[in-house]
Amino acid sequence: MIEPQIQEELKQKLFEEKKRIEDILSKTETGKKETDREYETAFPEVDRDEEANADEMDMYESNLAADEAMKSELEKIEKALTAIESGTYGFCMNCQKEIPLARLRAYPQADTCINCDGK
Repeated sequence: MIEPQIQEELKQKLFEEKKRIEDILSKTETGKKETDREYETAFPEVDRDEEANADEMDMYESNLAADEAMKSELEKIEKALTAIESGTYGFCMNCQKEIPLARLRAYPQADTCINCDGK
């Protein structure tokens, strides 16, 4: 069981990471409209230059992938914060063993132990 002081420290780290990601997303989603996690595409630079169009599409796809990865991290953070409130934080969702404190300090939103990570 995680000591209350350490749990509070990890909770603060989760809130800080949540805010950091939300700040990044609020800047990167400027000009994009989200509907059910799909984006309306608007390419103001589209012209007859196929290479420029391809570059813009690559940048759009790269930004979209980064946004989706950050949204996934936000979901993990929310789950970790919920687990803290419900008293289930710090236990592997696969094997139900305690997640080592060193792992939680490095990655507070971890929901699996190292042995189960990637299974």
